[in-house]
Order: sequence, then C-alpha cells, then structure tokens
Amino acid sequence: MAFRVPTEARSEKVFPLPIKGKVDQHRFTSRVLEGNPWGDPLERELPLYVPPSGETTGRPLLVLLSGYTGSGWLHFQRPRFLQDTIVGRLDRLIRDGQAAEAVMVAPDCLTTLGGSQYLNSTATGRYEDYVVTELIPWVQERYRTGPVAVLGTSSGGYGALVLALRHPELFRAAGSNAGDAYFEYTYMPEFPIAFRQIRKAGGPEALLRKLLAEPLSKAGPQNPQMQAFEMMGYASCYSPIESEPGRFDLPFDLETGAVRPDVWSRWLAWDPVRMIQTDRYSAALRRLSYVYVDGGTQDEYTLDVGARIFATTAAREGVRVDFEEFDGSHFDGGPRYDVMIPRLLNALGFPAPKGPPVGVK
Repeated sequence: MAFRVPTEARSEKVFPLPIKGKVDQHRFTSRVLEGNPWGDPLERELPLYVPPSGETTGRPLLVLLSGYTGSGWLHFQRPRFLQDTIVGRLDRLIRDGQAAEAVMVAPDCLTTLGGSQYLNSTATGRYEDYVVTELIPWVQERYRTGPVAVLGTSSGGYGALVLALRHPELFRAAGSNAGDAYFEYTYMPEFPIAFRQIRKAGGPEALLRKLLAEPLSKAGPQNPQMQAFEMMGYASCYSPIESEPGRFDLPFDLETGAVRPDVWSRWLAWDPVRMIQTDRYSAALRRLSYVYVDGGTQDEYTLDVGARIFATTAAREGVRVDFEEFDGSHFDGGPRYDVMIPRLLNALGFPAPKGPPVGVK
C-alpha cells in the first residue's frame, strides 16, 4: 500500500534552520601552554557565536566545554542528520524567544591522550589557566561581554563544575550534563578492563604506541582498548608525576591489578562530590547563583547516579543544586541544552523574552 511522507511533521529540532547569528573564527596562540610536555599545539581554533542582533556588549558569555576526545570547533560544524548542534540549539532558543541573546565560545583543550579535564597538570599542560586566564579575558576584552556561565557534557560537564568551584569570582553559574562525578562509579569499574588491555599489549607504552599510530576502528565504552586509553588520559590529569613532566601514575598496580591507594586518593581529591565536602569548595558552591546537573537513566558510565550523589551532597551542605534525570544514554544529552541554557541565562540575570526558562515556574 502506498503512503506519503508527512513532510509537515519536520521539526526545527530535527531539521535545523541556518543560524540567525554568526560565528567568528579565531586562531588563538597560547602562552601558558608553551613547553607542554607532549608538544601539543599552542595555536588553536577558537570559534565564537555572536547572537542575531550582532550585539555582544554586556551580553552573557557561555563557555562551552567539550567532552573527552572533543574540541570546541566540533560544536560549530554542520549538524548531523536528524540532529542539531549545541550552537544551533542556542540560536533556535534565541530566535524562538526561549532564551536571551548570549555569546558562546568553545575552547579547544584536546591533548595527545584525548583531553585535559580542564586542569593544570605537569603531564599535560596548564589547561585550567589556558581557559581561565587567557581565553575568557581575551573574549571579554574583545567582545565586551557580561557575566559568565560555564557548561558542558561528560568531561566538559566535569570541567564546568570544577572550574566554577575553583573560580567562583569568574563564573556565576554552571551546568553539567552527565559530568564525571563520584569516581568510584565513574572510573573504577573500568580499571580491570584497562589493566587487562595494558598487560596484553606489554605495558602502557606499548599500548599507546599502537593506539597513537593507527585510527581506532570503534570508540566508546564498547571498545576495551579505548577504555584503557581513557584511563591513561584521566591519569595524566589526576595523578601526574610532578618531578617528571609528561609522566603520570596509573591508579592500579601494573603487575597485580590492585588499586593503588596513594594514587587513587589523588584522583578522589578531584572528584566534585569530594570537593564540595571541603570548606573551600563548599564556600565556592554557595557563591554561585545557579548549578544544574543531570544524567540519563541509561548512562553507560552511571553518571546519572553521580549527578544524583553530587546534588544530594550539595543539599547536605545547605546548597540547592538543580538535578534532573532523563530517559537516555550518555550520548543523548543534546536536547538537555534546551533546558540548561535558558536556566543558566536566567541565573545570570537574562530571562527568556517569552517567559520563564524551560522547567522553571
């Protein structure tokens, strides 16, 4: 039986229109990354979204952090089929009156091992300083932007929480979609998998030689080699060997596979859940105007549970954090920006022209 394609059902969320704003393409050369141990690039692309009016003076600045193995310019490419980009979502929200006009910038903090977790490390380089002391001040001076919020997914969500906690004088709000939190659930289940792959390859360096020489046929949690690669990438951020630039300790013993408590304790010190239980970061959390965390109930890394624990811990510290769950996996977080962005802008003092942000009464 013949049927017709209901073309009238096409939604802008699925078939996005060209953006009404514009994207300025910059190339930024860093000074703080000079001499980074792995020789990763000092000059990187820095795309920046300007809202439809073309006005940036006083407009809120959204700093979008990418997930592990991601870089900022990826969010400014053409959208995939039946999907939209985060920049496209922001543009649509502005066009529909669901969000105030804002500027968005997305740093490139990619390293040889896939990411920096937006931290300073003697193994990777000074990526926290790169974002906080170089890129954001440069954008603020050039575009005369207003208050700042930081947001991201996965490692980007982790970076949003940690940078906001470490720099509440700069960031007034933070949003984390499936950000790394409660490391016992986030990372520890992958330790035995990584251990097996490293042993099979003949050691960490042998495995890295192989993975850095040939493209991976399959990435993500289904690939045990990628899981081992990720663990080494995270270790380079959380447990660098300060006396030996470029080198780092793994959180498990390479002979037995047993957890190394001395190294694992260094990882836990960077866990957002642990951080907000200290005086410094509990006080920083209280200074923020708004914090949003979420996670999908099918998240492959159980980061919905980590988000719940973070929000519950914050509540015990007397701080309210907006926490939401959604029916989806780790890689289904795109639509959550339709919720997150208006709320962050509202917290910065820029409410949506058509009324309260999504989900806020």
